[in-house]
This record gives sequence, structure tokens and C-alpha cells, in this order.
Amino acid sequence: MSVVASIAGMIIIGSMLYTAYPQQLWISSNIQNEKKFRIEEKSIINNLDYLKEDIKIPQLADGNDKKKINLINNVINNDILPKVEDAEKNSKEYFVGKGQERPTFPYEIFSRYTISEDDNLLFSLYNDYYEYLGGAHGMTTRTSYTIDKEKESLINLKELFIKGYDYSDKINKEIKEQISKNPENYFDSGTVFKGISENQSFYIEGDNLVIYYKLYDIAPYVFGIPEFKIPLKLFDENYVYYKSLSNR
Repeated sequence: MSVVASIAGMIIIGSMLYTAYPQQLWISSNIQNEKKFRIEEKSIINNLDYLKEDIKIPQLADGNDKKKINLINNVINNDILPKVEDAEKNSKEYFVGKGQERPTFPYEIFSRYTISEDDNLLFSLYNDYYEYLGGAHGMTTRTSYTIDKEKESLINLKELFIKGYDYSDKINKEIKEQISKNPENYFDSGTVFKGISENQSFYIEGDNLVIYYKLYDIAPYVFGIPEFKIPLKLFDENYVYYKSLSNR
């Protein structure tokens, strides 16, 4: 997809019409002359015979470095838009020409994002993309993004902590402790959990680090997306953004 027009807040990408909705303002730091960031929203809404789609995609706007902002938006778009394109293509191919065998109700895709943290140093959000394309049930895919406001860049879990700190050991102990309280909710009574990965999914929510897993990763579908909330104060000053906690 490529942007071919932009008129009065409307963005046309390919044959799709997106509407930009200003959602929230934040200031990246107290440095003089810094521009404010904004969250805008790309929207895809269709109510077709073969597909119902209601997609909301967060986009960063303004800031001090347009290239950095565009890089973040590209990451978000690439996590969502290819799924939308595949669903549109596959649902249309499946429904057309089915005759009497045609499914009695359309497929569905739905996407919403949640801003989970916005303090002086960090901005964190996650997006839940749901699709039902036949089968016993739909599937939700979560993607998350945590941004260092001063650097205007996405950061991974390792970058939350000072160099050389064994953050994974602390996190693994906390997760194992939480699993042990309800082992019946996890595969093999929780023994399936072997520790967080190098590229572990996470987001920040208030004073907590939230580690999460995909559906079916460590628990049955019925228990949803497994989440583990870990108080950031447990890491003390090994947490790079610790001063944002002490100011609360």
C-alpha cells in the first residue's frame, strides 16, 4: 500500500480510505522548544457480505525527528496492515462462488489499541487484532510498543535496565511465583514456562512491567492472553526510568 492522497484529514491508501483522528497529546521532556507528540488514528471500516472489518491503527505525529516518527509508524503498520490485506483477499476468495455451501455469516476482523502508559519519559501502548476466518473460534494477536520520548525510538525489554543487570532472573522468579498460585491455568501445570525470551513481548502500565504471551503459548485458549504484572520498583535503580516512578 502507498499513500496517494491526503485531503482534510482523510488519507487514501490504495483503495482504502483512512480518517485521522487526533487522540492525545504528550510532551517528550522539559527541553525547551521541543514539539509535542500526537497520536492520530487510521481507520478501516467495511461492512461487506463476506467481511466485517473495524480497524483502528495508532499513528504518531509531530515530534522532533520526522524520520524516527515514521520508522515507528512503519513498524506499527507492518504489524497490522498485512493481516488486514490477507483477510480481505482470503475472505472474498472463499465466499465468491460458494453457492449453497456459502457460510451463513461473514468473516470478521477487529483491531483496537490501548495507551497503557504516558509519563515524562516513556510512552507505551498495545494493540489487539482479532480475526475470525472460520473454524471453532477467532484469534487475537497482541503487539506492543514502548517508546523513549527523548530518543523518539522504540525500545526493547533489555533497554529498560542498566547494562549488565540480570533483569531476566528477577522477572522469571516473579512469573514463576504468579504461575504457582494457579498452576491449573497453564499447560503442564506451569512447567511449560522456561523463562522469558531475548525479544520478550511487554508493555508498561503505570508502576508495572507487564509481560505477556500469545494465545496457546503457555496456556489454553480459554484463559486468554497470559499477562504477568511485575512492580517496577522491584528493580530499584537498575530500571533506567526509575526517576519517573520516584516522582509519583
